[in-house]
Amino acid sequence: MRFKFYPIESRIFDFLQFPTMIYAKDHYEKIKEHDDRLVPSYVDYLDFLNKADAKLKPYIKEIELFYMDNIMGEYDFIGLISNANRIIGYKCEKEYLDMLLGLNDKDISKSIAYSILSASDNNLEYSEELMTRAEAISLDRTDLIALIKNLPIEASSKWTLFLYIEEPVKYMKMYVEFMYRILPIFTELYGLYEEEVNRYGQDLVKFLNENGTKGLEEKTYSILDSKIMDNEENSIFISATLQFAIYISGLGPYNYIAWGLRMEEAFKRMKEMSENKINERVQVFKNLGDKTRYQVIKLIASGETSTKEIAQALGVSSATISYHINNLLQSKIIKIDRTENRYSYLIDHELLEEIINGLKEDLKVNGHMKPDETGIELIK
Repeated sequence: MRFKFYPIESRIFDFLQFPTMIYAKDHYEKIKEHDDRLVPSYVDYLDFLNKADAKLKPYIKEIELFYMDNIMGEYDFIGLISNANRIIGYKCEKEYLDMLLGLNDKDISKSIAYSILSASDNNLEYSEELMTRAEAISLDRTDLIALIKNLPIEASSKWTLFLYIEEPVKYMKMYVEFMYRILPIFTELYGLYEEEVNRYGQDLVKFLNENGTKGLEEKTYSILDSKIMDNEENSIFISATLQFAIYISGLGPYNYIAWGLRMEEAFKRMKEMSENKINERVQVFKNLGDKTRYQVIKLIASGETSTKEIAQALGVSSATISYHINNLLQSKIIKIDRTENRYSYLIDHELLEEIINGLKEDLKVNGHMKPDETGIELIK
């Protein structure tokens, strides 16, 4: 298992995600509001978010057209396109944008269909079979419309996707023109972190290559399962825009892992939180006390691991389910498992058993309670 850092592709990745910074400030503050111990307060990052927010506001209409109101939206325009048109190998942002301009209607529609199918199947690795299905669907407008109609997302988001497939080249040109307009803004703000990104990326892959699986466990405090990153060569991007996130884009030679610049600190804090057993139990019970999350857990326990199908079963959007799943992952009620080229969610039964035993210990539930305490016999 080897790791390779891609500094240029890291920059291109951040450029494509840069418009979401208009949503990032609220996202960051919500995380801190939920538990301010999880995400540290970096004055420079808050300043970065504020500057990005101010400079991107004049482009809010374009951002809302091409980016959903969340970070790393599953069905953002560029997310749908880049999943089938990887950024590895491009020398700069302009070169990638020019490639996008060269895509025709068929290319764009096929990319959209492929990304939707890939997300629906939880398929991590590039698949020729999946691409063949996507090409067939893209050639039949009725099938492509049906594919979008079945997505568990808001009607307004579906309508936007319908616009994309109605005139693919038109919307691609609009997107690229918009991105060219904000490129100078991105270049200015990214310059605040570019040197740090390159230095950290080189140090990270050096450490991982020297220490392998143990090194990955050390960096992530065993929170990130090493099976997620066990390709023969793992491509690493360092993100300055999504500093408190890890984005895994499949497997294979053109896939990558975008590692937030401050994720080590976030992992450290997660570990510190997990070491506080009382807090851990409280977080588990908080999550179990939420009706939707409890329903999500029941579906996962029954073998359902598709975000799309869980969303359909509960009548909510995939974004909502993703939010709840992230909380369940953070509280470690569920964990990520990977078998061959697919990933899934599993209930961490050992953790739950430990939590329940801890609760019994805390509340002195040791078989039979003394008659003078309750007068009720408790069965262990």
